[in-house]
Amino acid sequence: MTTHYIYVMGSESGSGKSTVCLGILALLLTAGYLPGELAYTKPITQCTDKQAVSLFCSQHNIPSQEAPPLIFSKGYSKNFIDGKTPSSAELLANVRNSILNLGQDKKVVIIDALGGPSSGSVIGVSNVDVALSLPCKVLFVGKPGIGAALDDTVLCVNFMQHKGLTDIAVIYNKIPLLAFDDIRKYLSLRMPALLPGITLLGFIVLIPNLGACLNNNSSKEIAQWFGAYLNPQGWIGLT
Repeated sequence: MTTHYIYVMGSESGSGKSTVCLGILALLLTAGYLPGELAYTKPITQCTDKQAVSLFCSQHNIPSQEAPPLIFSKGYSKNFIDGKTPSSAELLANVRNSILNLGQDKKVVIIDALGGPSSGSVIGVSNVDVALSLPCKVLFVGKPGIGAALDDTVLCVNFMQHKGLTDIAVIYNKIPLLAFDDIRKYLSLRMPALLPGITLLGFIVLIPNLGACLNNNSSKEIAQWFGAYLNPQGWIGLT
């Protein structure tokens, strides 16, 4: 069985990566994938509180990683530089192995990144480093806007490509409703010239109190909402 690993990175913390992860899982369930064929993990984190996507996995019996192998607790960067933690190679191996172990006998594994592509560089375990150690595709979640959003996307995607990642797609999340049509129009027109070969999957509107909405809706309802904005199955390589 071929396992598809999808690494969801964002422009920054709070870009809506976990919502995208949840939406993809809901789409796959609705498309007929069994919960045991899917998996979700956030292998590097600063907070162990359960998010909406973790609760969704628990409610729908989707395997997920209960104990992240790498937690950025307060002072961790200083401890690493002082030589008080395992080496970069050991930390990376632990993260990689935890993902691969979770992915055994799975069709799709969704990896939820901490922050942006370079997050974790201080300890030699950035999101890009982890992605390069896996047979994965990268889904980049850009911030809303036009000029600043494109500037940030170009910076992040160029960094990923420079490091060696090639299979990258982009979506834009949390777009204010009143600006949605303009942002979709101008980003769709300009991004192909700035980032040729990068797939633009779609745009997602900002919904107030989205967390509560997700908790109170079924997987089918979530899939209908998410699928109205984008359907990543073709890009992932699924039918």
